[in-house]
Amino acid sequence: MSFTVKGTCKHGELSHRRRTAEAALKKARELTRTGCYDVHIITPEGRDYASSEFGDIPRTPAHRPFQKNYTPL
Repeated sequence: MSFTVKGTCKHGELSHRRRTAEAALKKARELTRTGCYDVHIITPEGRDYASSEFGDIPRTPAHRPFQKNYTPL
């Protein structure tokens, strides 16, 4: 599963892949800060989010380690 972050800069179009929604958002913000425009995030399912929709991107569920059920004696 990977998210694609695309943006256009003075040197042309850039494309980066990230494993989680959070990492993709971080990269998208970085591209925007460095002067890129038309920044989009494409989800693994193919949904394309423009920068105005970044708040709508489903976040990656937190990984919870397996816990044994506690049974008091």
